[in-house]
Amino acid sequence: SEENKGVCPIASCGRHIKDLKAHLLTHKNERPEKCPITSCEYHIKGFARKYDKNRHTLTHYKGTMVCGFCPGSGSSSEKSFNRADVFKRHLTSVHGVEQTAPNARRRSGGSSSSKSALNKIGITGMCSTCGVAFANVQDFYEHLDDCVLRVIQQGDPCEAINERILSSMIDDKAVRDTLERHSLSNASNLTGPPVFDDD
Repeated sequence: SEENKGVCPIASCGRHIKDLKAHLLTHKNERPEKCPITSCEYHIKGFARKYDKNRHTLTHYKGTMVCGFCPGSGSSSEKSFNRADVFKRHLTSVHGVEQTAPNARRRSGGSSSSKSALNKIGITGMCSTCGVAFANVQDFYEHLDDCVLRVIQQGDPCEAINERILSSMIDDKAVRDTLERHSLSNASNLTGPPVFDDD
């Protein structure tokens, strides 16, 4: 809003700011928005704005995100991403998603294809992080940040996601051969990093 705009009163800064109240927090040691990952420096250091904290927190995601709106989803030709920001950029540039401002929600637009029409052309519209299906790419885009943040805040997201992906592939002969070659006869052996003796 207009009353939040202004010039920063800090002499060494003097920048024109849209959200002066939040900006002034950047000049202080205490920043109220903390990263939920306790081992991260920003868990202590923090951020002035929730938007900045959320954008940073997304970098902790260690899973693979598959575009359920590209043909080939669920096959070896699927389009996958390991960073949420790159995935979101793909959704805007390839699928025409309209970016939403922080704390804003856009309810109309996006793909108007019906779910059955999407399935006929090999597009699932499925969120590979939580398994929810979307008929509209705009709604999926608006779902993505909250979904990934929720997974990150549940603990170590890569273990749960990798376990789910591995368990869905356990019947694949190549996967079984690889597991056996590495003395991992089944997915239940994957409870943590390997421990090596100091011989």
